[in-house]
Parts: sequence; C-alpha cells; structure tokens
Amino acid sequence: MRIWVLGLAGLLSGCAISAGMCDALGPGTTASLVLPQGASVEQAFACLDETMGDEEGAYHLGNGHAIRDARAGVLQTADYGAPNVAGFRLRAEVSRSKPATLDLSLRGAGAYCADLGVDREMARLIDGAGRCLRR
Repeated sequence: MRIWVLGLAGLLSGCAISAGMCDALGPGTTASLVLPQGASVEQAFACLDETMGDEEGAYHLGNGHAIRDARAGVLQTADYGAPNVAGFRLRAEVSRSKPATLDLSLRGAGAYCADLGVDREMARLIDGAGRCLRR
C-alpha cells in the first residue's frame, strides 16, 4: 500500500513539474519589426488585430480578448502570463527607441506541451503586420 501511495505521489508531482517546465521552457519565439517613420502605437496594434483576424477566423489568442495600454505601448492577451494555458498567447510592445520597433513574444503550447507552430505563426504575424504598416 505504501509503495502505491508513493508511486501516485511521485506521478502527481511529476505532472506538476512538467506543466511548470512547459510554461517556462515551452514553445515560444520572439521577433522585432522596425516600424515605418511616423507610425503610431495605435496603427501598430490595429495592424496586429487585422493580421490576427485574417486566418479564416480560426486564430484565437487566449480567450479572445487582450489587454491594451497604448500609452505604455503594450498589447498582450489576457492570459499571456498565466501558467498551463493551451493556445497562442502574444505580447507586443512598441519601443520608444530610434527607429521604433514592434517587439513580439509569442507562446504556443498545446496538449502535453506540443508546439502549435510558433515559428510559422510568428512569421505570419511579422509578414502581415509589416504589409499593413507599409500601406
């Protein structure tokens, strides 16, 4: 009986450790896009909105809503920092440097910490937002 209880405790603690490791070391990527001169924070965020919504309506960031602070230049999905969340989670920040950049951090874990294609999705975000900003 003791061995069974110890085995179960070990299994449960292993699951908790792996979820924590997935949050810390799971699928994610970062990229930066140089903003055109004169582009505003609102324009950058509008281009991200447009790009995120153009994947046949199937692109979901977290639970569908984001936290926006145009004054601070930050947009992020509501659950970006939450542990053990499946799906794409994005944080975008407009830098005040010269030239200004749009710095993106994308996390994308599925069941059992499977990579949902963060590199492919980041490339799509950068390409779509870049085209939108050049209009």
